[in-house]
Amino acid sequence: MFAPLLKHNFSQVQKICFAGLFIAIITILQKVVAINYISVVPFLRVSFGGCAMLIFASILLGPWYGLLIGAASDVLGYFIFDPKTMGFFPQITAIYALLGFLSYFVFKLIMKITNKKIMRIVEYSLMAIILIVVSLFVTLNEQVNLYGTVYNLALWQKILIPCLGGVLCIVLVIVSELTEKLFKKKNDSRLLINPIQVSFSSFILEIVVMIIFGTLMKGCAFGFATYGAILLCQLMVMIINVPLNTFIVSYIMLVTRGLK
Repeated sequence: MFAPLLKHNFSQVQKICFAGLFIAIITILQKVVAINYISVVPFLRVSFGGCAMLIFASILLGPWYGLLIGAASDVLGYFIFDPKTMGFFPQITAIYALLGFLSYFVFKLIMKITNKKIMRIVEYSLMAIILIVVSLFVTLNEQVNLYGTVYNLALWQKILIPCLGGVLCIVLVIVSELTEKLFKKKNDSRLLINPIQVSFSSFILEIVVMIIFGTLMKGCAFGFATYGAILLCQLMVMIINVPLNTFIVSYIMLVTRGLK
């Protein structure tokens, strides 16, 4: 039904095998190889490659496989690794299902944009605006409410969080540019998308899925009194995820460019 974004000729059996492999890898990356809690900013989980692998699965296998892999990996991760004192929230599963589904379409759309300069300007400008919003939120609020618990923001936290965000934004720019140079050195006619497009696509997915939809779903799950704190957490995670996803997705596409 959907034309593949990457050149391959997988049979249905091969796609199912790949889907099972992706589910296992993403589950481990999301639940084991991850930072689940950071005391400075509550409810902050950083997965080292889980979202990137889900995005690549959608690009490689298509949107419906991406939806299945995203949902299955979250459900499997909950029943195997999450403490049973925590309830199961289908709203969280919906976030990863949507990420797996939409990644295919976002990348397909961004592949049609060839002006790298425009993508850089839009992405970096919006990232700067987000950093300003995070800084203002932290500076102007003395407390944040999360899951019925009120957290006081100390002066050092008000200084550290914006500074950390600024450093991460700089890392985003550096990773994007270095990955682009890596692609140029290993130029191959089979590569259909460049790192600038990967970075921009990842940025759009973070905004739409993780920040807009994800914050709404977590607000539904945990109460809208925590909305501000959850939004702050999602914005901070986004600044980490974009360069991470850019490098991982670009590199995987580079090393698997001959996969058929």
